[in-house]
Amino acid sequence: MIRRRVFAAIVLYGFAIGSALFWRDGVLDWTYMGANLIAASAGLIFLHSRWRRKEARALTPQKVKDIFS
Repeated sequence: MIRRRVFAAIVLYGFAIGSALFWRDGVLDWTYMGANLIAASAGLIFLHSRWRRKEARALTPQKVKDIFS
């Protein structure tokens, strides 16, 4: 499950930095980059909370054992 979060972080932050450089023709604009990084962080927080809720509801071997015993 941690791999999914790491992959999502790499993709989100990679696109945030890449788009800032692409739209400014390779010039580092900290205002534009900051806005993109804030948006990427918000997306990562949203995905983390969504995945965390799903993982909490998932059946683990211990939960199955408690249900059927």
